[in-house]
Amino acid sequence: MSDHQIPDFETDAEFLQLIQPRVEKYIEDLEEDIFDHGCDEAICVWGNILIDGHLRYSICRKWDIHFNIRRLFFQSRDEAEAYICTEQLKRKDLTSEYKKYLIGRRFRADMNIASADFLKNHPEKQLNADGQISQKYVQKTEIATIIGKEYNFGFSTVTKYDVYARALNELRTKGPEITMKILNGSLRVSHENVIELSRLPIEDINGLKRLLDSGSIDRIGYSQLRHELRWQRLPTGKPDSRRRRRERESAEAGIKQMPIIDPDAELASLKFTIPSWSKTISRTMELTDFPSTSASARQEVRTQIINLTRKINRLLTQLEED
Repeated sequence: MSDHQIPDFETDAEFLQLIQPRVEKYIEDLEEDIFDHGCDEAICVWGNILIDGHLRYSICRKWDIHFNIRRLFFQSRDEAEAYICTEQLKRKDLTSEYKKYLIGRRFRADMNIASADFLKNHPEKQLNADGQISQKYVQKTEIATIIGKEYNFGFSTVTKYDVYARALNELRTKGPEITMKILNGSLRVSHENVIELSRLPIEDINGLKRLLDSGSIDRIGYSQLRHELRWQRLPTGKPDSRRRRRERESAEAGIKQMPIIDPDAELASLKFTIPSWSKTISRTMELTDFPSTSASARQEVRTQIINLTRKINRLLTQLEED
């Protein structure tokens, strides 16, 4: 024990997103060990922000126990994020979802670092329409390949995890509890469905929360989700007691309620799907080395695109009709 002054360090909400919470047993054992033997491992800080050792710092403050400080120096938040991801990926207790998320965040941080370095050395260059550096100067395949080698993945898997991580970040702005359930593995959602979920409006996310709180599902398939949201009209506000009583009486009577027909339902569903097509096409154009592809593969895709274009033109015609 000591009567020294414990430094008052800050936590950063975005950095904490990169740290998978520990189970209660780990925290209890760590506290007991530090209380009995002291804190041997240094607390890592950047300026006044905690980077690594949040639990150790909390325990030392609680019991007024001395600890060593390791001061880290980063040029940017992206460098700090890349460091945290790299350190967290050494953990043996990561869920598969958290591992994918951290690899995606590490890739995005490394891309930002490379872009910032390039702009610093070439101030005359401009960002492209997407607000990014041209692939001619900062090649995502090279950065993804370097990260992939560290964790035994191909570069395309790393870029896929980048999309996954960004989708989870978007979902977090509307449903942080749902995002945490996905990351800790208690709610199983496929990569593709995470992307679709991230595009749902806040009203549907609130409805999904109520479905999850009921404890009736631990896995989300997108078609199942859309069915639930469309037909069951998940409540997003205070449940209406009369509606619930009518539903219960109807169920007890063995009467199956017919769904309410929503004329916009199919168009709404298509609205959520189209951005996924667009991103897939953009990714294909960006990552494919077309001269090295086979003529048969190109022809098959060409045929499908022509058929799709015809259907799109027919749909556009119908949409333009009064």
